[in-house]
Amino acid sequence: MKRFSAFLLLLGLGTLGCGEVEVACDDPATCTCGPARALPEGGCCPAWSVAEGGVCRVRAWTYPAASQVIGGPGARRVYTSIDGRGSAVFVWDEATTPGADVLVVAEETDAGLSLRKPSVMLPGFAGMGVIIAGEAGDAVVSWRQSLTGAEGDIYRSERAPDGTWTDPMSAADRVSAGEKAYEPRLAAGPSGEILHVWNQWYDGSHYGVAIAHRKGPGEAWEGPSAENDVLSPSSFFSNAPQVTVNGRGDALVSWYQSAGTQLMAFMSERIGADSTFSRPSVDDFLSAPGAPIDNDPICNPKPALAEDGRGVVVWTQETGQGGVAVYLASRDANGTWTRPADLADTLSRPEGKCRDARAAFDSLGHLYVTWSEDTGAGPVVHLAQRAPDGTWIHPGHTPLVLSTEGATQAITPMLAAGRDGGVIVAWSEEVGSHFRVAARRGSAAGFGLLEVLSPAGDHALSPHVAIGGPSDRAVVVWIQGEPTVGRVLFATLAP
Repeated sequence: MKRFSAFLLLLGLGTLGCGEVEVACDDPATCTCGPARALPEGGCCPAWSVAEGGVCRVRAWTYPAASQVIGGPGARRVYTSIDGRGSAVFVWDEATTPGADVLVVAEETDAGLSLRKPSVMLPGFAGMGVIIAGEAGDAVVSWRQSLTGAEGDIYRSERAPDGTWTDPMSAADRVSAGEKAYEPRLAAGPSGEILHVWNQWYDGSHYGVAIAHRKGPGEAWEGPSAENDVLSPSSFFSNAPQVTVNGRGDALVSWYQSAGTQLMAFMSERIGADSTFSRPSVDDFLSAPGAPIDNDPICNPKPALAEDGRGVVVWTQETGQGGVAVYLASRDANGTWTRPADLADTLSRPEGKCRDARAAFDSLGHLYVTWSEDTGAGPVVHLAQRAPDGTWIHPGHTPLVLSTEGATQAITPMLAAGRDGGVIVAWSEEVGSHFRVAARRGSAAGFGLLEVLSPAGDHALSPHVAIGGPSDRAVVVWIQGEPTVGRVLFATLAP
């Protein structure tokens, strides 16, 4: 263990507990770390380091300078993803002139960053852009295009593994049905499958969660068959659908919706790639009755899946006593769900006001949940961690504090877990007169020290994080500058 000491001191990590020792990939049936971390004697370097000549070297961030912004001013809602080759793609909305908001896609190529605008062939406002990259080097972008800036349709642009893009050319190329649609989200599985969800109007009175998927690059998209082919029950409006998929083909879709009087958390599940998605009834909600789900437009509720089929949905909800707490519903490997028993059955402390709850499983089966919580002194970013046996290492009522002590506020935490054991949480926090983007990387062994990624001098807001490709390359992207003139900036953590 001596060779680990410098890394552990730098990042503040502990070691795995008994029974969780990592095994290098000399035995593919039992390995828990990839070849980049494998030591000659069969052990593993800690997460976020690489083995070089039998010694563990810490992986370092490449920090951007303020002059390295990409795209034009007025950038909003930036997302990133990393394909199976380790190349990043980005998408954001960019306010240009009134009535001409566009979607900008940036992709890493051998010649550097290449920018394109797949929405320019269509009239009106482009917004709500999201992106996902596949294992084969393919990618899918989706967004809402609107003539008026309010109602609109959902469109897709696709990149083949050879780098060729196919863009929509007219309104006839929309993928949504019905009169209007919004809030697209994407997820990609290791098999090459990509799932696409959104809200669409149907039957003249409801929004519902629509879903489509394709099995691999070049395959035809399947679903929805009609405007009323939705996963959600016929009850008012569905909101903020989110989707995830694992290597077995299990998938979860979550959203919030009125069950008649209050907004409640719902989910649909698919067990295996060849099965169909469940369609909950109006009474089949996850959240405890008695108070509504928090109306959080960023992410609420949020699903996560482990490779063995375990799953969770996490959300924020009013407690009925003045607070907004984090709640968790869990599915075991046999498919049995455990829901909150009542409003008092919170994951976080019940007295705070929580937002932006997210969850992820790492490759060892540890569950991580992050959120921003304000108990009166300003929002703070917290993390709860659960071991594969169900034991809470950092319980939600006594979570690990990730953000800077004394920061005026810490908001919008983003969470990603890689396939080689690493986890990153990134957020925006106000220290002094500006917001900055900070991150902490960790693993099942623990979390390291805070690292500031954004350059000083301007606000840094709305971070997004992705991990992918060989040996878990990581990217954190954000908006640098004042909200009306901000541009895109990103930091990278190479293998």
